[in-house]
Amino acid sequence: MTHEVEIAGNRYRVGRMPAQTETRILRRFAPALAEAVPLVLAPGKGLKFRSNIDVPKVIEKVFRAWGALTDGDTDLIERSSCGCMTREHGGEWLPVWPKGDPEPAFADIDGAALETMVGYALGFTVMRWVEGGGDMVPAEIRAVIGKLH
Repeated sequence: MTHEVEIAGNRYRVGRMPAQTETRILRRFAPALAEAVPLVLAPGKGLKFRSNIDVPKVIEKVFRAWGALTDGDTDLIERSSCGCMTREHGGEWLPVWPKGDPEPAFADIDGAALETMVGYALGFTVMRWVEGGGDMVPAEIRAVIGKLH
């Protein structure tokens, strides 16, 4: 399924990444998730949100983990996320980051737009896991992830 979004006045379509790329990106985010999940979920059996989530602390953990990624990790995440996107340009849908190119295809894409695109691509990937092929993910986990998206 393709999703359309508008970012900085341009229309984008977000497609799918190859499965192995998705798992490589997940592996890079695993340390951040490992630190953030205990701050968000209540201890004990079952999956329930904490009633007193310390949002600034969760954000701090996520940003520390993001900052600890190598340039190679960040490149993989950004290139893969934008590599599954197209942009409407002159009535055509053109690749945002063609494979092998050192930079996105459009010079007006700045850091804020780039990270927004990464967020959409990864968010739609997680949403697809939960809604589509998510039947392999336990229902409790799907419920929690559904509330986070």
